[in-house]
Amino acid sequence: MDILIKIGAVLLLLVGAIYPMVGIVGLMQRMNRKPGPLPAPAQVMVRMLLIASVPLAGILGGFAGLNGSVWESNVLRGVIVVAAAASLVGFVVLAVLVQTDKPLVDSGQK
Repeated sequence: MDILIKIGAVLLLLVGAIYPMVGIVGLMQRMNRKPGPLPAPAQVMVRMLLIASVPLAGILGGFAGLNGSVWESNVLRGVIVVAAAASLVGFVVLAVLVQTDKPLVDSGQK
């Protein structure tokens, strides 16, 4: 069981390190798409929240998996849980915002 915790911790560290780069590139591509409209300000705000909260939760969670004393600290445990909850809520809100942001299908009539 201990090896699974270590593997999960390393994966959390990797996600925490890689997600900001992927998130920034994705946001940049959404802002630069020419035929479509710009993303709504709420969508940009949620993406920026995720760029901040996912690495915080991932990196601190990974350290907590590798070193048990990190998880024993009440302050760090609270920061990890709040950042993970903010990330989950952010992904749900982003999914809802992206669904409502779908471009209208052109019917071909002029």
